[in-house]
Amino acid sequence: MGFDIRMSGGPELYRASNKLKQLGNTGLGREMNRGFERAVQPLGPAIQAEVPKAMPSGYAPVLSRSLQFRLSRRTRRQSTELRYKVYGDGQKERRDVPALNKGNLRHPVYGKRRKAWVSQKVRPGFIDEPMKRLVPNVKREMTLVLKNVSDQLKG
Repeated sequence: MGFDIRMSGGPELYRASNKLKQLGNTGLGREMNRGFERAVQPLGPAIQAEVPKAMPSGYAPVLSRSLQFRLSRRTRRQSTELRYKVYGDGQKERRDVPALNKGNLRHPVYGKRRKAWVSQKVRPGFIDEPMKRLVPNVKREMTLVLKNVSDQLKG
């Protein structure tokens, strides 16, 4: 189970990507995607830096190592959606990152051979707090990337 952060763009991004398709392989589409990836790059380290503040000391390094981040893009006629997915792989299954972000850590009882699980409250918002802090900068950088690509398309 992962945690999605969605940013939506309007028809301008759709028109820009359509124009890029019409022009053929000029490298602008690749440049735009790399620009988006550069824009979201600070999010991963910021989230990982927040993990030790929110999680118990024994679980923080484990979670921090297992967190992975992925950016995907979906373009439709009226909107374009960028999804930044945060997820973590455990030993047997995916970690419940949305529940951890809400402040609920489920884990087996240490030393018990039976599969006894307990819920532990942790500080909520280890993903939300860095997002609130960094999303305005990310949006500003993405806007600059789009402006740069559209300027190159015009000229």
